[in-house]
Amino acid sequence: MRAQLLMPKKTEPRRVRSVRRIPAARRIDVTRAEFNRTIALLNERGKILNDLRHNQDVQFQRLAQLQAEVDLIRGALDKLRRGIT
Repeated sequence: MRAQLLMPKKTEPRRVRSVRRIPAARRIDVTRAEFNRTIALLNERGKILNDLRHNQDVQFQRLAQLQAEVDLIRGALDKLRRGIT
């Protein structure tokens, strides 16, 4: 049941290529192919960011589940201690 709460996702590392930085004050004319390549790189990096966000969400969910389990165990332990004392 617990495994169903997590959303497994195939994660394969993507290679992030470096892109030259363009100074903000300098205007540069680009061809359609260069523009399309830039858009493709932005889309690829967007996918990478989405994968990172997904992984982070899964980790936070798991952390919350573990914390809930720890709280249950602490509560049960406190009940046992009160019953013994």
